[in-house]
Amino acid sequence: MLTLNKRNTKTWAALLLSGVLLFSMNTTGYAAVQSEPLPKPAWTSPSLMQTQVNTEKDVLVKEINAVPAKNLVYVHSSQPVTKTSSATTLAWQLDTLQALDATTGKVKWNYIFHEKSGPYTTYSDSIYTSYGTAYVYMEYSDGTKKVYSFNTSGKTNWVRTVNAPSDLYLLDDETLLVASSQGAQSNGSVRTAISLYDKKGKLITEKTINGAVLQAGSDRIVVDASKRIKVGSYWQPAANPKVEIYDRSLTRLSFYQFPSNANTQGDGGGESLAILNDGSVIIRANFENTGNKLMGFGADGKLAWGRSIPGNAFIQTAGEGYTLFTGSKLELYNMKGKVTERTFKDQQPVLMQVKRTQDGQYQLDFAKTGYIVDPKTLEDVHVYTTSASVPSIISPSTYVNGVLYTIQEDALSKHVLKSMSAK
Repeated sequence: MLTLNKRNTKTWAALLLSGVLLFSMNTTGYAAVQSEPLPKPAWTSPSLMQTQVNTEKDVLVKEINAVPAKNLVYVHSSQPVTKTSSATTLAWQLDTLQALDATTGKVKWNYIFHEKSGPYTTYSDSIYTSYGTAYVYMEYSDGTKKVYSFNTSGKTNWVRTVNAPSDLYLLDDETLLVASSQGAQSNGSVRTAISLYDKKGKLITEKTINGAVLQAGSDRIVVDASKRIKVGSYWQPAANPKVEIYDRSLTRLSFYQFPSNANTQGDGGGESLAILNDGSVIIRANFENTGNKLMGFGADGKLAWGRSIPGNAFIQTAGEGYTLFTGSKLELYNMKGKVTERTFKDQQPVLMQVKRTQDGQYQLDFAKTGYIVDPKTLEDVHVYTTSASVPSIISPSTYVNGVLYTIQEDALSKHVLKSMSAK
């Protein structure tokens, strides 16, 4: 699905068929590696639950982000707020950003996005830099929308009020991009205000463009410049969009019109649109009568190739490459072609996916075994098993530099994994 609406989901998951596929003639051999139980937690934090006002007990962890350079772990969570009046149909939330000490698990600071008698949040998103700045976007029940910048001490560097629903992105130099769209106009056209900020909150540049930002990263911004199509009372994106690619100076590099027999809102799972570290872009589409293809756009923004892929393939990118996970086979590609592949015989959970870790590796969590694999070779970095006492990693988690942080019930746990060379 090309339309990347972060209000629907931040993590793509798909129902994948399990079953054993045979190695092809070019398959790289992988020696059987003995896995070890997931280590017991080095610590488990206090409850992340907030008890202010009339919140319900459910804690939804929206993001976990570790910052090794600052010995911190951020947890962005929200709790439903019990409605005390029938005058509103809004789904209210109480959002919280907590920073935990990575050595002890103790909460260093806690910021609640609600003041007494003030508005609650109705939607939120967050993104983090490698040096510890946390950017949080909030939409409130009174209609206001704000972007916050926090330092590692929990103080706000700055706060900006925006006039329209917005999405946050980080470019490769950790410049913050805020894309604010007014939605479809009466003729179906869309206008988006793009603002770029440096780490101090200084506005670098801004520009209003035709179209909606689909994705931004590295030195690229990908935009759907098509008009929306009215279906009933809703405006829907075009199935075969006109895609434009911009650089960080907001200069348009290229455009590509998908043909009428293409549909970018269909099959498979994972990333349907991704920007690689070198500025290349890949986009998934289904072509009538011929099936799924990945379309590769080079660092110059121009279409370089189209590759046929299985309709049920799960796509995940890391660095300058991408993987296709189909059935039980994981294939690694770069912009030039196939690099290697491997097959897993592990039992899969119902929702199987490949994740990109914070430090740019691949993570696969099967029903009983988890893998961290090298993004350039698919070789094992860590292999761990789970047990009844340590449930399978199906709840929110993040991995970085040999450490896996997981959520169990309403607390955060830290697991220090053994490297393959240390076993």
